[in-house]
Formats: sequence, structure tokens, C-alpha cells
Amino acid sequence: MKIRIGLVTRSNAWEQLCAQEGIPCVVVDLAGQSIADECSILVVTRTLSGEERIVVEHYLRNGGAAIGYTAHLRNVVGVDGTEQNLSYIVADHHEVFRSIHLLDVGVQGLIPRGANALRTDTGTFAVAAGPLGGGWAVVLPFDVEVLFQDARPANKSFYASPERLPSERVSLVGKGELRHLIHDAFLYLHQIRNLPYVHLWYFPNDLRNVFAFRIDSDGATREDVDRLYSIALESDTPMSWFLDVRRHEQWLEHFRYFVGQEIGLHCYDHQTYPTFDANLKNIAKGVQEMRRSGLQIAGFAAPYGIWNPELAKAIDEAGFEYSSEFSYAYDTFPLFAETDGTVFHTLQTPIHPICIGSMLKVGYTDAKMIEYFDRVIRLKISRHEPLFFYHHPTHRRWDVVRWIATFRQQGVENMTLGEYARWWKRRIGVKYSADFDGGEIRIQHDGSSMPDDVWIRIVNPKREEVVIPSKEVLNLASISNWTTPEQPAPSPEDIRRIREFDPRQMVGQLFNTLIRTIR
Repeated sequence: MKIRIGLVTRSNAWEQLCAQEGIPCVVVDLAGQSIADECSILVVTRTLSGEERIVVEHYLRNGGAAIGYTAHLRNVVGVDGTEQNLSYIVADHHEVFRSIHLLDVGVQGLIPRGANALRTDTGTFAVAAGPLGGGWAVVLPFDVEVLFQDARPANKSFYASPERLPSERVSLVGKGELRHLIHDAFLYLHQIRNLPYVHLWYFPNDLRNVFAFRIDSDGATREDVDRLYSIALESDTPMSWFLDVRRHEQWLEHFRYFVGQEIGLHCYDHQTYPTFDANLKNIAKGVQEMRRSGLQIAGFAAPYGIWNPELAKAIDEAGFEYSSEFSYAYDTFPLFAETDGTVFHTLQTPIHPICIGSMLKVGYTDAKMIEYFDRVIRLKISRHEPLFFYHHPTHRRWDVVRWIATFRQQGVENMTLGEYARWWKRRIGVKYSADFDGGEIRIQHDGSSMPDDVWIRIVNPKREEVVIPSKEVLNLASISNWTTPEQPAPSPEDIRRIREFDPRQMVGQLFNTLIRTIR
């Protein structure tokens, strides 16, 4: 049995989700081959013809597993659904979907008949997970391809214990939560078939997690910059600095002397524009001035985290190693932005979008800020999300910054965003196959060998896990260091309040829009 994902047709969204997971995927020919041993899960990426439905039903009768949108699986062993407008899908503490908290979707969906897991914003069940036609299936109320390509921004609140919630303008669709849902579905369907779930680990070697701290300089004074740099040195934290070039132009060379830090471009003028030419001109001017000052430029992060396709074209044209805009994606692994069928080739490296400045706007004390970051860090560790945060030197709050920079847990390593982006590119460049038979997993690499710092994670049907270096044959019975996986932190019981209307937030958003327009 090949441990890999079979796709009915090519799908960039599903291919990228498989790349984020680190599990091989392949397009299968439903008309020309037996799929029983060719994939451990079949993803139905489009509506099936009558003959294709018969093939899929035969696959399920033989114990296969499938996942797909209700509309694509319609009439496969009687699958059908009811249309419903979906604002979000929320956790209901279902044993399959342990990682999900709240997934914003904002689409017209099709709720599968017999839905039994997760809840819609109206309280009805959203997803069907369980037996289907002799096999197993996860039937989704939306098309993953549509959500993955969705580039709409939205103002969102983020969970915190105080009444006032911090907010930011980010991607409407929660691409990070979408990945968690797909991860949970993949894990469940392998487990229920009594198969090991095999994928590339998310971090170098067997690290538990990685930490990176992005700095958007945003017109900070030299004094504030130096104060933050001193914290970086004291805490041995390699920060990723994105420079607001115009407002540092008179002393831009100062950043040349930063030791152990990464330097990137934020902007020349602190704006994101609706046209390719204006964005490219702004980027080119910033790059020119930075190079004139002797600075090496790694990545790019747009002002206000704003992303649009015309900016993405300009970023691609400029040739950055990576980019980071939370109005496209946040709280997830790196990915390549896609919208309207266009896939951009600069790697997006998402971060957590709430910063000290977000909490200053709602009146948080230093203690409340630290409480917020402590909760988010522990949540991310439990869900295997990178610990990527950001700050503006103008917001100071140095005690909070020092707490973030000196946070340490065993197995968590400091990196720059660029270092992780480069490692991630090596990871997604790994092409391998995994075959399971007789208690053994046989790993074969296509082309070059597996990089030494890219390891494999195996979760067995008993939900024990191990992260180990790859080798040609892995005998599960001979592995002695199985451990019980850390369970994802459960969703708060009152998680829905982050989507409740708050007039104070609306006023704040109008004020922010006005300030950005004036600047």
C-alpha cells in the first residue's frame, strides 16, 4: 500500500496542502488503473462522471478512504447535501477534528447529508466523517480549491481573555485552520484504515518548534531601533528587520553593522498600491537605497500586511527569497499564493498577525499582553504551528518585547524568517514515496537524497508517534521510542465571541483606515 494522496485531477490547492503536510500526492487515472493500492486516501477534486462514480464506489467497497466537497462526491453511495451560507465553521470537540478552533470561510456551501462533526455559524453540523459504502470518507461542505484561492481581506478579532479583543485586517479565509482540518482528516482516514500516517516533519531535524521575530521598522527613531537591537543581542535572538527605507534614509547604513540579524525590505514609501507599476517602483526604490547603503536584502513584508495580486506580481519581479503578508495568510506554514488560477512563485512565510500595537489599541497592560502571547505560544506549540511574531519599535513596551525574545522551551530553536524559508524550500523539494507492507515502511527518494535536517514523522494506528531520520526500511515493531503525541489545546468554549459584532472595533477600524489614507 502506497502511503500517499491520490487526486482525481491536478489541484494546486491540494498539492500545496500535501506539500505543507509533507505527504506525497499523485494524480490517479480513474479510468485506467486500479487505485486500491495506489493511494491511501483519494481526494475527489471535481464532479465525477457516471463511470468514475462506479470506480470510486468500488474503491470504497474494498475499504478505501475518500475526502472531498459534497458537490464533487454527490451520488457516490448516495452522498447529497443542502445549500447553506457559511460564515465560519467552529469546533465541537469532535474526536476526529481535535485541532480546529474556528475556520472562517465566507462562502455558499453544501452541507453533506448525515453531517456529524464541527458546527456552522448557525449551529448545524458541517462535516460528515465516518463509514461510506464499505470504506471511509470525510465529506466537506466547501470546495478546498475555492477557499485556498480566496484572497479577500477582512477585519478580524482574535481570541483573548479580556473583554476587548485585539483585531487586525487579515485574510478572510483562515488558511491555517483549513490546513488543520485537512491534517486531522488525513490522520483520521489513515488511522481508521489501520495504516500509519507518514509525512515529513514540519521543523528541522526533530525540533519541537522554531521561533522567529519579525520587525517592521515603520519610521522608528534610531534610539528605538538601537534599544530593540540591544534586546536582540542580550537574548541571542536573530530578528528579521524589514526597513521603512524613506524614513531611515539619512542613517540607513547604520543597519549594516547589525550582528546576527536579517535585513529585508518593508517599503520605500509606506504604502501598498493597487497597480503593478506603482508597487514595483516603490520596491525598486527601496532596494536601490538599501543596496547603496551596503545592505543585503533577504525578504519582503508589505506595509500593513496588505497583499493583492498586483503587489504579488511586483514581489515576483523583484526576485525576493520570500514574502510575508497576513492579509493573504497567517498562522500557517509557508505556501505559494494563488488567486484566480495564478500561482505566484515567491514563498509566503506567514506570521501571527497580532502584535503589541494591536493590543495597545484596546488598552492592554503589559501583563495582559504577556498573558496573550503566552497563551498563543502554548497553543501554537500544541498544534505544531511555527512561533512567528512581529513588532514595531515605535510601540516600545520593552518588557513585553524582552519576554517574547527570551521565551524558551526545550526543543524550540530561534531562526530568522529567511532561514526557515530556505529550509522549507529544501523540504518541499524532497520527492519520495512510502510503501507500507508487513509492518514495514519502505522509503524511496526520487533523484537527490533526503537532506540531513529533513526528518520523517510516523503516527501509527494507536496514535503513537515518532520523528526520525529517513532510511530505506523502517520496521515499526523495531522502533522503540514511540511517544504519545501532545494533544492540541482545545478550542475555548466561548470562541464564537471573536465573530460577534463589536461597535468599538468598527470605530477603531475606521480610524485605522483614515490614518493609513493620510500617511
